Amino acid sequence: METLSTTVSIGERKAILRNCPLCGTSSSSATRSKYSDSIWHMNECAECNFIYLVAAPIYKELVSEFSWEKTAADRQVKRKDKFPIMYWLSKKTRWRLHIIKKKQVEHLLMQYVTSGSVVDIGCGKGDQLKRLPAPYVPYGIEISEAEASYAVTHAESRNGGIVNKSALEGLKTFPENFASGVIMRSYLEHEAYPREVLEETYRVLDHNGVAIIKVPNYGCLNRIVLSDKWSGFRFPDHLNYFTPHTLRTMCENAGFTVRRFGVMDKLPFSDNMWLVAGKQ
Repeated sequence: METLSTTVSIGERKAILRNCPLCGTSSSSATRSKYSDSIWHMNECAECNFIYLVAAPIYKELVSEFSWEKTAADRQVKRKDKFPIMYWLSKKTRWRLHIIKKKQVEHLLMQYVTSGSVVDIGCGKGDQLKRLPAPYVPYGIEISEAEASYAVTHAESRNGGIVNKSALEGLKTFPENFASGVIMRSYLEHEAYPREVLEETYRVLDHNGVAIIKVPNYGCLNRIVLSDKWSGFRFPDHLNYFTPHTLRTMCENAGFTVRRFGVMDKLPFSDNMWLVAGKQ
């Protein structure tokens, strides 16, 4: 099942054309989404209805020009200018975020595994690794050399380490059954090879290991009501737009058993959803 193919130029950018990352169906048979950007086009797969960007910027450009920090800041500025009332309301109602307590990765992890090596994919400067409790040995994968250089301190001081590679290349450096946990917090939506990364994660996890995944919920009511004003749209670094169904399906297709994905993990009015996947 092939998901990536030809390298092309989009304006001055280099990108790779993708088939459906979930089922591999050719992008030529897909329907163009009304949410498509003028340059970066979104498709809805004709077979499985997965929503994805057809062209994925090459990793080099994701690191330099389309990094999370840059695109998030750019999105904030554009939302403020284009939708000033919605932006103001969002800022003035921040109290809504405290109605339901935010999930903490370390607390979720402790519910399923008590110790062992934990790999944080897209670990940035290592803030999440720093928060991991003592029983865990922190490892990270980070494609940005600058970010990885910060994270090294948090990992190596606890006998862990940082791999400065893409997620897929980084996971391949770990032996089979290496980790008790793999963290994918606000990461999988950025990944050009999401299915392959999940399959490699399955290999790296030990028999009782779990993957903790957080992604934007394309199926939420916020997206339906706000339409193109929804905060989950970020071009071109958000490559994959998951619904609860497609996230579960992709995890199960990679071999995982869904350990936790209840109502509170995918609330219809929440922009994000959480899933815990295990090898059993």
